[in-house]
Amino acid sequence: MKKIIAIHLHNDRHGNTMVFRQSLETLTEKGLDVHLITNRTGDTPGFLSGIPGVQYHYINYLERGNKWRVFFSFLLAQMVIFRKVWGLLEPEAKVYINTLLPFGAAWAGRLKKTPITYHIHETAIAFPTLRSFLLNTARRTATQVVFGSRYLQAKFSFPKAEKHIVHSCLPQSFVQEAVLHANHGSRKTVLMIAPLEKESGLPELLELANQMSSTKFELVIDASQKEIDAYFHNYFIPDNLMVYGTQLNLHPFYQRAAVVLNLSNTEHYQDTFDFNILQAMSYGRPVIVPLAGGANELVAHGWNGYRISGNYIDKVRKHVEQLLSNKPLYADMSCAAQLVAFQFKPEFFKQQVEDLFADGTYFTPRKKEQLAEVLLYPAALQEYINNARN
Repeated sequence: MKKIIAIHLHNDRHGNTMVFRQSLETLTEKGLDVHLITNRTGDTPGFLSGIPGVQYHYINYLERGNKWRVFFSFLLAQMVIFRKVWGLLEPEAKVYINTLLPFGAAWAGRLKKTPITYHIHETAIAFPTLRSFLLNTARRTATQVVFGSRYLQAKFSFPKAEKHIVHSCLPQSFVQEAVLHANHGSRKTVLMIAPLEKESGLPELLELANQMSSTKFELVIDASQKEIDAYFHNYFIPDNLMVYGTQLNLHPFYQRAAVVLNLSNTEHYQDTFDFNILQAMSYGRPVIVPLAGGANELVAHGWNGYRISGNYIDKVRKHVEQLLSNKPLYADMSCAAQLVAFQFKPEFFKQQVEDLFADGTYFTPRKKEQLAEVLLYPAALQEYINNARN
């Protein structure tokens, strides 16, 4: 039985963690021996918790304190990861690294001449020097690089590695829930789901909520209530904005939402394939995303949502008001959003992951010619564009 040593630094509830879980579930279903190295979680379980068939190897890593304390904690975690990977490696084992962060795993695999796969969803890292180092490490050590979007593949060069695009998808259970309850709820709120960072568009959302005082807003942040209270200590939160901490179940929020926003700073988050936006679209919710980056690959401006920089609050407000007041426009965009979301099928994702890991010493897409590629713009949209031109 082939061994896969998987590494993810943060067992949180971010989209890239959910995608990694789906990959590991696929590998265990194929009978591979999967060992996962990740950090322990607190009261709220992360997406990597409790995967059937996975053997866990925990590290103690928390991002607390000032930036230097966090940085040295990060370096210590890499040393622990290096040691754990080194001890688990054996002939024909493969190393599977999620995001750029676990560089200790890459160097352990490189020294033992083990095939290394990087799964890259984003490269937004606070320290530019660290980001450069992590990218260079990936370029030097990766045998295979899996990108979560076309945008990422076009942006980065990995001359020594095989490169593939494996688009993220929603779990089948989420899709079924969305189909059953897409038309339930009042659909009167404007929703944003974001990390607890200024660059994720939190100040912009506060300004938008202030300008639209008669509209209800909901903000879900992947953080504890204590962390949220500390962050917003010097901000005025308007009465029409409800702020929530980490949620185990986002379905009620999507059911209440009429529009879902991503107001992130594109210079910081432009390479992210936004999983929450895909979830919102599966509910048939029109979305507003930044002009650049992976998130806009899901949106055709004016068809299933809008592509607007979060800095242009007046434009965002105008389009939100338009969607809330124009029922025929909303209905058209809602149908279009679901059409796009349903192109990202779980069976496509599973087949691609199976092919990448099942064949040979290196990961070769044996069935690539048999597998229909997930379309960033669905056939329905292309037909719509062609008819418009004619």
